[in-house]
Amino acid sequence: MAVQRKYQEKYATIPINLEKKVENELFPAAFSICNRIEKEGKEEFKTRLNQFISTKCPLRRCVVLRNEPSKCPIPLCWIAEGPTWPEFLLLEINTVYCMLMDTYIESLNVSEDPDEEITFRENPLNVMNRKLKTKGTQNFIIEAFEKSQILRPRTSIIKDILWIHNKGKYTLSVLPLIIQIEGILHDLAYHFKWKFEKEEMYRGEAAKVWAIIRKLGDEPFENALRGFYTREAASAEDSPRNLILHGRSLDYGENQKLSTVLFLILIYLIAFSQMKIQGRVTIE
Repeated sequence: MAVQRKYQEKYATIPINLEKKVENELFPAAFSICNRIEKEGKEEFKTRLNQFISTKCPLRRCVVLRNEPSKCPIPLCWIAEGPTWPEFLLLEINTVYCMLMDTYIESLNVSEDPDEEITFRENPLNVMNRKLKTKGTQNFIIEAFEKSQILRPRTSIIKDILWIHNKGKYTLSVLPLIIQIEGILHDLAYHFKWKFEKEEMYRGEAAKVWAIIRKLGDEPFENALRGFYTREAASAEDSPRNLILHGRSLDYGENQKLSTVLFLILIYLIAFSQMKIQGRVTIE
């Protein structure tokens, strides 16, 4: 009887608490694409400025940037117009950046008093979930897939997942989202001909997917997904990803949060693939 009970316990369904993981780990990681866009966008913009100064400016130095505009020999030059780095972002990159930043700002409660602390008036995931219901966000996601040679074959599946998610059927949207995210990661690895050592591939824990995630070179993103793709402790039965996909966990679709954050990871990969394929985040 004891042996039978032990066997039943070993193969019983396992509840997993994703609340903290989704809000404190996966959500900030998906938003980290904004940091990456900002960092690379500013670097490319700086290069653009320096190139203009060295080739177009008679002084070979910019007096506008030195707060001496009256000394500028070309008062109507490009730099004098006050360009900013976001103006030069690639269309898809700019859309991702603006959409995510708007989501974050919309969730904040900013007082008119500058000394008063900024707080959240609403969970950003709820704001993002509302955006997923809008035609604008849906069209962006679908068009981004249609325009990308890598992503295009998945377009019809993504349309179906969007429809399911917006019907509130999160138990039905979470699994295909995980599958499509992992499929895109494999597509990226194939497209960029990433090489992996044998020991990276055969350690369990969805080994190849985890190896690909590490190739993305985004430490916050990698750290957050580690808790989803690996056991967090030696005593853990399995990773949350495996427990969900293997049917060991049944409570993953109780609310919209995991499904919404997986869409954010999907959007992260849209931007990442564009950045890698183009080799830049700004227009030529």
